[in-house]
Amino acid sequence: MSLYRQTFAEPGKPELVLLHGWGMHSDVWQPLIEPLRQHFSLTLFDLPGLGRSTTCPQPYTLEALADSLLAEAPAQAHWLGWSLGGSVATAVAAKAPQRVLSLTTLASNPCFVQRADWPWAMTREIFDGFQQSLADNPTKTLNRFVMLQTQGADAGREILRSLKGLLALYPEQPPVALADSLALLVDDRRALLSDVQCPMLALWGERDQLVPAEIAEAMAQLKPDLQQQVYDGAGHLPFLSHSAQFVDQLCRFTGVAE
Repeated sequence: MSLYRQTFAEPGKPELVLLHGWGMHSDVWQPLIEPLRQHFSLTLFDLPGLGRSTTCPQPYTLEALADSLLAEAPAQAHWLGWSLGGSVATAVAAKAPQRVLSLTTLASNPCFVQRADWPWAMTREIFDGFQQSLADNPTKTLNRFVMLQTQGADAGREILRSLKGLLALYPEQPPVALADSLALLVDDRRALLSDVQCPMLALWGERDQLVPAEIAEAMAQLKPDLQQQVYDGAGHLPFLSHSAQFVDQLCRFTGVAE
C-alpha cells in the first residue's frame, strides 16, 4: 500500500503522530508544524485512500487503518487525531498500547451518528444525506462538509477559505475511498475507549455543528479518567481557531512543557 508520510525529525524530542479528518489530508496541520516542532518530532500521515495515500485496505475498517499506520509509525509516540483521525488514533491506542504514550483527540466523537442513548452526534438523516450527496457529487459534498465545520465559529471565514484551498490541492480522491472512510463514522466505537490505557485528552469546540459540545459531560461518564476541555467560540477545528491555546495545552498534557 502506498501510504503518504511526512516527517519533521527533531533529534532528542518525543515523537508525535498527527492524523487528519474525513475528506482532508495532512496539509491541514501546516499552520501548526513550526510551533509543534519546538517540542516534538512530527510524523504526518494521509489516511489510506485520502490525499496522497493512493491505495487503501479492503475491507476498509478502522482496525485495518490502525494496522497500516502502525506499520509505518515510530516505535513509540504521542498520537493526535482530529475528527475521523481521532477514531483511528483511538483504535491504534487500543490495539498497541505499548506504542502509544498518550492520546489526544480533537472534535472526535466515539459515536458520530445519534443513537437512542447517544444524542450528542449528527442525526441519521444528516449522515444519510451526506452519503447520498457524496455518491451524486463528491466535490459539492466536501465543500458542504467544510462549511459545516466552520459555521458560526471564531475565524470561521478564514478557516473555510483555507480548507477550500486544501481540498483543491488533491481533487481526485477516489470516490470509493471517500465513501468507505465516511462509512466508518456510522460505527459506535464507545466500547473501544475502555481499551485505551494511556493518558487521554479530548478537546471540543463550543460551536461545533457536527459534534455538540454537550458531549463533554457524557464522555466524563463514559471514561472517568479522561481529561477534556471545550474551547469557547471554536467550531470543528479548534486547533486552527485556537492554535496557540491548543499547542500550549498539548505540550502540558504530554509533559514536554510545564
